[in-house]
Parts: sequence; structure tokens; C-alpha cells
Amino acid sequence: MKTLVQGKATKVFGILLACMAVVACGQKEAETMAAGERAAPAAAEKPAHVLLFVMPDKTAPAGLAQMLAGWKSAGALSDVVLVKKYGHEEKPGYDEGFNELAILDFPSESAYEQWRNSEAARLGPDVVASRADVLLDRRTKKNDPSKSIFVISQYESLVSPQEYQDYTDAYIEPNMANQMFSGIMTRYTMYLEREATGGLAHPKAVLVTEYANQAEFDRKKAVKDAYKAVLLSGTHPEWAHINDTKKALRTDKSETYAHPVEL
Repeated sequence: MKTLVQGKATKVFGILLACMAVVACGQKEAETMAAGERAAPAAAEKPAHVLLFVMPDKTAPAGLAQMLAGWKSAGALSDVVLVKKYGHEEKPGYDEGFNELAILDFPSESAYEQWRNSEAARLGPDVVASRADVLLDRRTKKNDPSKSIFVISQYESLVSPQEYQDYTDAYIEPNMANQMFSGIMTRYTMYLEREATGGLAHPKAVLVTEYANQAEFDRKKAVKDAYKAVLLSGTHPEWAHINDTKKALRTDKSETYAHPVEL
């Protein structure tokens, strides 16, 4: 029964987000009207995102954590997280994923371009920098990356960006939302590379999830399996169909477990 309620909660979650968006828009409109004859401000630039991979057979450059912290304190980055692998899922066709991974959030496209032209070369040849777009991002108020257990899953996308967006919305979101509503997960973000990296023919999709702590991470399998059983019970035919045909959309590459690195 609990899992059924959690399934319905996914729809409620979407409604709540929509309501929040409406309220926010209403407030913004009211503020604009109250401004009278003041000139409207220029539209804010969209943030930019880069994933930095230190591959399993490579070593991170000396001082990487300090370098990232310096970029953030200087205002080049709006946020940054660095994690280091401590384990990985062992399945046929899977690799270790990475040794270290950094997620760089830039406040704007211009900030990214400035960093790319002036600072990126400092990373050296052993770091793969991949520009990526965010397809999905949810975080709870309790999200604290410094205490999280990170699980990063990588897939080679076999379809167009829009088709992978549709797949993410229809298939990935319900599973992730259920884990978040259960209390074990505090963040899930799906990134899609703009270009292929790592010798692959197609861009990777990278799913970054954070579990509140080790105890909550240990509940992951039980929570996920129980809800998957509900989704496959016949009540969610669309989700079940995607589950049966997802190999045509993506190729699983890795699932890596990581701890945060203090910056």
C-alpha cells in the first residue's frame, strides 16, 4: 500500500511544482507591474554545466580540489562538487566509470566561455571535460553533498536529445521520485553530454544521485525493487513498455559509488 501511495505522490509532486511555478510567475508579474516605467532588466543568462572525468586509469592533477575551490571563490562557478570513487557495480559490459568526477555549474554561458578560454587548460591531459545539459534536476531541503553517498550511472544514449528527454521524463522520473519521497534520496540529476567522449560513438547520459547517508543508501535496493514491482504489475503499461525496450534507447556503461571530496 505504501508503494502505491508513493506512486500517486509522483503526480502530486508534479502538480506542486506546477503550482509553485504559477505562484512564482504571479509574483514576478506583480513585481514587474509595480516597477512602473522602470526599464525591464535584461533576461538572465541560462547556467552552463561541465562534467570533469578523471578516468579509472588516470590520476587527478595535483591540487584539483584547491583549483575547483579557487574557481568558485573567484565567482567563475556558481557551484561545484567533487567526488572520488570507492566502489562500482560489477555487471557484464560495465566498467568502473571514473576515478574522480567533478560537476561544475557556471552562472552563465559567458562565464563558461571565459573559463574555457582562460582556465580549462590548467586541468591537463588526464581530465576529460564534457559540456552537458540538464534534463532533470530535483533536490530536497535536506540535501547536503558533504554527507551524501553518491551513485553515478552512465549510459550511452542511442537516440536524439529530445527522445532521451522524453525517456527521462516517462521512465527515470517515477523511479527517482519514489526514492526521494521514501526519504532515502536527496538529489537526482540527469545530464546529457553535448558531444561524445571517452571513445564512444554517442554522447553519454549521466545520472547523478545522492543518498542522505550510508543507512539510507543501504535501503536503496529494497525501495527500488518494491516500487518497480508496482510499476510492472499492469497498472503502468507505458512504463513497463519502456522497461522492456530501453536497450534500444541506451547502453548501460557503469554505476559508480563515490564519496564527496572536501573543497
